[in-house]
Amino acid sequence: MLKILLVDSYDIVRCGLKALLRSASNFVICGESADGIDAIRKAHELHPDVIITDFRLPSANGIILTRRVLKAHPEQKVLIFASIESQADVRALLRAGVQGLVSRSEPAEEILNALEALQGNRTYFTSAVQSSIIAEFLRPKASPATEKGCRLTLRQQEVAQLLAEGKVTKEIATILGTTFKTAATHRANVMRKLGAHNLAQMTMQAITQGIIDVPLYQPSLQVIEGGARLTTRASFAEAAA
Repeated sequence: MLKILLVDSYDIVRCGLKALLRSASNFVICGESADGIDAIRKAHELHPDVIITDFRLPSANGIILTRRVLKAHPEQKVLIFASIESQADVRALLRAGVQGLVSRSEPAEEILNALEALQGNRTYFTSAVQSSIIAEFLRPKASPATEKGCRLTLRQQEVAQLLAEGKVTKEIATILGTTFKTAATHRANVMRKLGAHNLAQMTMQAITQGIIDVPLYQPSLQVIEGGARLTTRASFAEAAA
């Protein structure tokens, strides 16, 4: 029996996945969560074989969740079930160590196919994701000088994403399991490497360069004439509408 932890901020999605998985006899749901940090805690406590998770989550996104879980429990597997259009996001998830990625536009049986593949210690990426991976592989590479100019480490990318989602340094330290001083150093290095003087500039630079995903949680970025500013309690889509 494959033990599965379901992670999605939407209850209706988790209910749909539970109904689908209960139709198969070789899977058992050991827990569920609507929050990234809570999911990391439950992964430690419940020891699931596979975590099915969305990419965009409150408190810690799928990249951070994957890295934190696999660092502590390399035997666990992460299957991303999400609508991901950005090649940068796919690249970041692969680097984090996800073993499977199923788009929400795919038929429901793709989830079952992916779980069977993971159960057999194989990776599973649907055709749409494979096309994105191939396109990324064939994309002309930037020159070493260009890459060196704005390249952030994986940890700095995590910090940039959390800053864009409105987390303060103390919260970032808690989420990443590090000290306040270390989190503050990462924050300073992110701002320096991106040439940003405030969070609005940092967020714009990071999104434009494909370093982070558009923040779906507050605060959000709103583009205005002459620059950008951060707004609170509104999604990026709402701000742009």
